[in-house]
Amino acid sequence: MQVTTEQPRPSGAAAGTFIRKGFWAVLDQGLFSIANYMVVSLLLARWLSQRDYGAFVTAFSAFLLLGVIHTALLTEPLLVFAPGRYRENLQKYLGTLLRGHIVVSGLGSLLLALCALVFLFMKQNVLAWAFFCFALTGHFTLFLWLMRRACYARMNPRRAAFAGIGYLVLMVAGLVAMHMLNAISIGSALAVMAVSSLIVGLCLALTGDTLHFRGITGALIRDVIVEHWHYTKWCLPTALLIYVPGNFFYFLLPAMANLEQCAALKAMSNPFLPVGQANTALCLLLLPVFVRARGTHDSKKIHRMSLLVLAGGPIIYWLLIGVFNHPIIHLMYDDKYDKYSYLVWILGLQQVISAFCGVYSSLLRAHQKLAAVFWAGVVSAVSAVVLGVIMFRLWGLTGVCWSVVISYGLHHLTLWLFSREVHSNEAAIKPLSSLEVAADHKSQGPALGEPAAA
Repeated sequence: MQVTTEQPRPSGAAAGTFIRKGFWAVLDQGLFSIANYMVVSLLLARWLSQRDYGAFVTAFSAFLLLGVIHTALLTEPLLVFAPGRYRENLQKYLGTLLRGHIVVSGLGSLLLALCALVFLFMKQNVLAWAFFCFALTGHFTLFLWLMRRACYARMNPRRAAFAGIGYLVLMVAGLVAMHMLNAISIGSALAVMAVSSLIVGLCLALTGDTLHFRGITGALIRDVIVEHWHYTKWCLPTALLIYVPGNFFYFLLPAMANLEQCAALKAMSNPFLPVGQANTALCLLLLPVFVRARGTHDSKKIHRMSLLVLAGGPIIYWLLIGVFNHPIIHLMYDDKYDKYSYLVWILGLQQVISAFCGVYSSLLRAHQKLAAVFWAGVVSAVSAVVLGVIMFRLWGLTGVCWSVVISYGLHHLTLWLFSREVHSNEAAIKPLSSLEVAADHKSQGPALGEPAAA
């Protein structure tokens, strides 16, 4: 086979493509974020008791752990292999992944149900009910995640954005109906989310020639399993490490304090969810941009522009939320969490630092520095666990918030130190051919995405 060298695109064309697709990606993430924000971050926090909301948050963090595994096994490899290895057989490949989804989400739901039984035995009835509800409904949400990422695999985030509009409409209609019936609860909210996810996911799966259910051979299934395993054995440990700093504290607080403080921590983090979801969407598109820019004069320019865009927005947002912290928190939750409003000054720093981490992580992945990303995750996870326990004992919930910020700060510092070698060697890197770009995508780790943000 003759290998042709792909010349780098002009910087203006590359920037224009990134902006257009970035717009649809941010819109997609924003629509799903708004819909879920109304359930998780506003309505439940506003209408449920602090104890019930704390139980929901803990169960949701456990569900996100299942989401991390699901993403590492299925979704992240999809974004790598769909445009390359399985491009000519994409419908059957996606049908194979759907079978994998049924297996992974089924096992995950079983584990969540077992956790519910354990909490029931411990007479933690609220936690048991929350875990049981996620066991029943979680696989529908994961199904929608998979179908949305199939749109990104086709580099068609616009399709996912239109699906987001439908999802938002269904969620709002379902929640309004529950509210009119005076039936808002953990179970009813998750039921609305599950039905909405199933309807939108099926629309994505059954239209646009996305899936092909027939003619899937055993040879194809075995090939997909082997290829995904070679990819997953790298990305899963890193994804689990990234999961720890953002979710460990929702297990720590119920164990060492109470569900009410767990609810307060989540409630103070909720105002920053939209900006975090937007940056997650942009990072999905940033990784291939860095890959194509390797060895070009545009590399450092793209890096600086990415830092400005992805970190500049969170800084402005954080300052606005911080200045008006008390009225914003009161507007969101009445007077339920007013005494914790000062914590948004601390937690907002986490989103700013996380934006820097996203840029540097994408840069290192594009240069195949998986070990660097892994060790940065180790530093962040270990610091979150150690500092979280120590600082909670010393300063309570305020200490927990500072430990979140410090662990993300150490994550960024480690990524930055490793990235210095990338910049120093970049002039010696030759531009990649089209086949090398595909190989680079296959060998690198996962892009920052769901769930750690979902």
